[in-house]
Amino acid sequence: MNHEIRTAIFRVLPFVIVLLVIFLRVKQQKLNPPDLGLNKPVSVTRFVLWIFGFLFLVLLIEFSLYQFGLLEVDRWDHPLVSSIIRILGAIIIGPVAEELIFRGLLLNVLTKKKLTIHLAIFVQAVFFVLLHSFTYENTLSSNIGIVQSFIDATLFGYARYSTKSIYTSMTMHMTGNLVATVERFIF
Repeated sequence: MNHEIRTAIFRVLPFVIVLLVIFLRVKQQKLNPPDLGLNKPVSVTRFVLWIFGFLFLVLLIEFSLYQFGLLEVDRWDHPLVSSIIRILGAIIIGPVAEELIFRGLLLNVLTKKKLTIHLAIFVQAVFFVLLHSFTYENTLSSNIGIVQSFIDATLFGYARYSTKSIYTSMTMHMTGNLVATVERFIF
């Protein structure tokens, strides 16, 4: 196995492990699917509004950053097989795993600890930002990424709360990561 494929697998593997552990815990009835937000959204209209509202916001922010010369995007430079692994990880596997951790497990624990929904969403957003590696780079691009990730995580939390479904925040997260991935091919 070549270095590119091994690196791609290494990047995606932690998310796969998270998904497997959560799946097994649900199967063993140690985790309750409704506690994770694994419900249909209470309103299809609300679900659609959150998704398209978020897409509009992401495109507006990315376009604005581009116009001001602040959008830093690394060109996609990976061979086919590792590209497929990386894209699946970035657009599907990563967002699903992160949503189950942050807007599923963590948000549920925080609200059960009697934190207000606003404080619980704030706390999970801080943890979400801390998980991402750009948080520690101290560049203009990484600082913009910190702010964007915090806003995203906050919106994901409110979307999950508003629709009573983690599928809303998962779809939003996938949408944001899709935009970020496409940018790497066109800029």
